[in-house]
Amino acid sequence: MKKFIALLLALLMMAGLLAGCGGGGEETTSQEPSSGTTSTEPTNAPTYEAPTESVEPTEIELPLVEDIHEFEYWIANGYSFEEFSTYADNLFFQWMEDQTNVHIKWNHPASGSESEAFQTMILSNELPDFIQSVKNYYTGGVDKMVNDGYLQPLNDYMDLMPNYKAKLYRDEETFIQGVSDEGNIWAIHHIVDVPQGAWFGFGVRQDWLDDLGIDISTAETIDGLETILTAFKDKTYNHVGPLWLSNGGFSPSHALNGSYGVTGVNNGAIMQKGETAVYTALEPGFKDYVAKIADWYAKGLVHSEYIATASWSTPEDRWVNSEVGVGDFIYTSDKLYAASAAISELQPDPDFKLSAISSPKLDASMDWSDIHLRNNQDKIRSGNSMGITTQCNDLELACKYWNYAWSEEGIEASNWGPYLGEEGDTNATYFIDPDDTNGDGHVECYQPWLMEKYNNVTNVQVKVACHNLPTYSIWSREWCTLEPYQIEYTEIWDRVGAEYCWPEGVTLTTDEGTRASAIMTDCNGIVNEWVANVVTGTTSVDTYDDMCKQLKDNNIDEAVACYQAALSRYNERIKYMGQ
Repeated sequence: MKKFIALLLALLMMAGLLAGCGGGGEETTSQEPSSGTTSTEPTNAPTYEAPTESVEPTEIELPLVEDIHEFEYWIANGYSFEEFSTYADNLFFQWMEDQTNVHIKWNHPASGSESEAFQTMILSNELPDFIQSVKNYYTGGVDKMVNDGYLQPLNDYMDLMPNYKAKLYRDEETFIQGVSDEGNIWAIHHIVDVPQGAWFGFGVRQDWLDDLGIDISTAETIDGLETILTAFKDKTYNHVGPLWLSNGGFSPSHALNGSYGVTGVNNGAIMQKGETAVYTALEPGFKDYVAKIADWYAKGLVHSEYIATASWSTPEDRWVNSEVGVGDFIYTSDKLYAASAAISELQPDPDFKLSAISSPKLDASMDWSDIHLRNNQDKIRSGNSMGITTQCNDLELACKYWNYAWSEEGIEASNWGPYLGEEGDTNATYFIDPDDTNGDGHVECYQPWLMEKYNNVTNVQVKVACHNLPTYSIWSREWCTLEPYQIEYTEIWDRVGAEYCWPEGVTLTTDEGTRASAIMTDCNGIVNEWVANVVTGTTSVDTYDDMCKQLKDNNIDEAVACYQAALSRYNERIKYMGQ
C-alpha cells in the first residue's frame, strides 16, 4: 500500500505540472529573477480618477504609422493544427497589421520550457516588447517586476488608450482585478464582457438513465446520485466504478465536493469565505466529503483507476469506452464524445448521450443557493494578460496599437474574426444573424465552414480571432456553434454559486509567497496522503483530528495568514479608483 500511495502522490504532482499547459496559464510557476527590493505594503501609490461618464469611442487615424513598425511578442504556443503553427498564422493579427502598419514578430518559447526561457530573458536583460501571461512567471509578482525595472506600468499612458481605459474602469470589480496592490496598471488585460457562466461541470449518461427508467432529477441529491451510481455499476464496460474523480479524489469543477463547501488541495486549497481566507482541509465539510467518497469507493461506485491516473478531468477515453457514467466534462465536448463512442473498439455505443447535472444537495431541504463552489470565471482573466516591458521600442505606438484592438471594430474582429460576409461565404470569418437564433445577445456568428475545417470552437478562435489574449472577449460568441441543449448545460451548472472561489487577481509578496509555498507543499502532501488512505480503507476517517493537528504543527495557520494579508490588500485596491 505504501508503494500505491507513493504512486498516487507522484501522479498528483505530475497533474499539477500538466495543469500549466492549458490556454489560460493560470499557474504561477516562475524562476528567480534578478534581485531587487520587495514591497510588502503599497508605497507612494498614486490614485487614479475613474471616468465619471462613459468614454465615447475616439476616431483613430489609420494607419498608425506610415512605414511598417515591428514589435516582438513573447507568447507560449500550445496550438498546432491545419494552417496554424504560429500566431503569425492568426487572421486577426494579420488584419491588425493591414490596418495599422504595425507588424508583430512572434517569439514562441519551446513548449514545456517557458519558465526557463523567461528566466533567461530576465538574466540577460534582453526583453521583448510584449510578454504574454507575464504574471505567471516572475517571482514576487507584478509589483516587484515593476519595481525591479522590467515591467512598464501603464497608468500615465491610459489617455493613449481610451478604449481600453473605458473597459478597465467600467465597474469596481473589474478595476480591482486589473490594478495591482501598489496601484500599478500592469498589463493589457483579458477582460470578458460579463463573467462567463460555468463551462465545466458534472455530466451523467442520459442514455443509461433512459434505459433504467431513472429520471435525471434523481441526481439532485447525494442520496439520489448514489442510487444512480449503484444502478450504473452493471452498465460500465469493466465494472470498476461508474464515478470518475480527479485531483486526488475531488471534482475539478467542484461539482461534488462543492456540495460540502470544500475544494481539493490540488484545486484551490485556499478559499475565501466573505473576506476571510480559509484552508479547505480545515473546513468542517472536508471530513464529511472524504467519508462519503470512502463509502462509495468501498461500494464500488468510484472508478478505481482514478487513483493511478493523472488527469485534470474525466479522460475522454473513459467516457467514450463507456467506463464511467458520471464525471466532469466541458459543455462543448459532448458531440465529440458521442461520435467517438459510436466507433469505440472496446464498447461501441451509438446511443451515447450526456446530460448536465448540478452539484447535488446534501438533502432535499437544501437550496441551490446554499452551495458556494463551482467552476468560476473572473471579469479579468489575469493569467492571460499581457505586459509591456520597459524595453519596448516605442511605448506610445504600442499603446495606440492596443487601443485600436479595443476599438469597436477591433472588438468585432478579435471576437469573430475580421471578415464579414453572407452565411456560407468561405472568404469570410463571420456572418450576421439578425434574429440572434442562438440567443447569445449578439447577431454575429462564426461561418459554419470554420467549424467543419477546424473541428472545434477553440481552434476557430485561435485561427481567426483571439483566444485567451489581451482583448475584450465576448465569451458567448462560442454559442453560435452549439445546440440549445448544450447552452442549457451552463444554466444547470450555474444553479449554484461561486462565492468561495479564490479571486484570480490576489497577489502574495515575495516573502509571503516563499513562506506560504513551502508550508503549503508540506501540508498539501499530508492531506493528499490522508485522503488516499481513507478512501482506500487503510486509515479511518476518524483520524481527521490527528491530520488537522499535523497541519497545525506544520504551520498551516502561518500560510493562511499570508493569503489573508494578500486578500485584504486585494480588497483595498478600490482606493486607487479615486472615488
